[in-house]
Amino acid sequence: MVSSPTTVMGGSGDAGAGRDRGRMLIAAWWLCVACTGVLIARFGEQYLPAKFSLDAQIVYDYMAAPDLWTGLSFDSYLNTARLWSLVLALLPKSVAIPAYYCAVVALTVRLLNVFEVHSARYQLLAGAWVACSALFMTFPNKETIALPIALWLCVAGSRASRLMATLVFLAYAAFFRQYWAICFFYFACAWMALRLLVAHRGRAAMGVMLVACVAPFVLAGALGFEPLTDARMSMNADRVDSPDARSAFNNTFENTGVATDFANAAIAWPYMNVPVALLAKSSPRYVFFAAFQLCSLWFFAAACAAFLRDARRIGRPGSVYLRCCAFVIAYSFTQAIFEPDFGSFLRHEVILMIPMLVVVFYRAHARRSLMPKLMDVRYGRNLSAHV
Repeated sequence: MVSSPTTVMGGSGDAGAGRDRGRMLIAAWWLCVACTGVLIARFGEQYLPAKFSLDAQIVYDYMAAPDLWTGLSFDSYLNTARLWSLVLALLPKSVAIPAYYCAVVALTVRLLNVFEVHSARYQLLAGAWVACSALFMTFPNKETIALPIALWLCVAGSRASRLMATLVFLAYAAFFRQYWAICFFYFACAWMALRLLVAHRGRAAMGVMLVACVAPFVLAGALGFEPLTDARMSMNADRVDSPDARSAFNNTFENTGVATDFANAAIAWPYMNVPVALLAKSSPRYVFFAAFQLCSLWFFAAACAAFLRDARRIGRPGSVYLRCCAFVIAYSFTQAIFEPDFGSFLRHEVILMIPMLVVVFYRAHARRSLMPKLMDVRYGRNLSAHV
């Protein structure tokens, strides 16, 4: 039976109206996310617990010092204070921080191409991440500087842009967080391993990652440095029984060499990323964090697996999705070495938030269209993840 022109046009109109209503709901949701985050970013400093502002207070102290610009420094807090002093010389803090958060929301909406995804679970996950991130964008801190640098490394389009992003990333490592040199090493190795997986060379990929995971610990031992995971113990040395460090955790083994150093990091990774231990604390905020972390890990793992499966099928590794996957993996491995508690772990996860969500939304877009164009995302002249 052939449909009449009236029937066809009516069905098309209903479908179009449905899409419009869906996009209006999505716009309303992201407007709520933006407004909630702006309120937190603007007034959070007045109402959040004091432990949220510990790092920011150090930055404020440096900004008030008369010798702020004296000499070259590799101190992360001092250099953060210098950058933020330049920003606050142009804009008052009450404007600069909410404006920064609005830019993060706008960039997230554009990169994820949220208006083409009508699945509520993806929208809720992304919105929850972006809204919660405002808690850590309320103050001048290192995360607000690190987030755009990491994102640039992941989504840079042209070769020149990728080279510049790499140089800026390494400069940030030198002047702000020296351990980011390890993160970049992991990033390069994870990128190489993922490309090998796409090329159906699984054993080679596994070999690259095994060598990469061990190499920083071996190098630290060979150069006579302190075990890398001792940084966690040093941070927690003065925090025993502190009410502000209830989620702190120490190394499983006393470090006696490379083997125990690596083992402590290897144990810390599942302990942090699969935080079932927090459920035993019976605190609502810990239960919420554990559930949120497990949910995010599941979405990312499923999307990463879907991306690799599709990339292997068509024989194209793509560009941006591959680098986003590699960065999330690399940053997660780096956190396993140094993070002293779940609060720091969550605060630093804000840096990988957008690359992680880009990968998560790959699966949502791929369900709508399995065209090969998904595999070669270009974020140079067009920021959309599905163009």
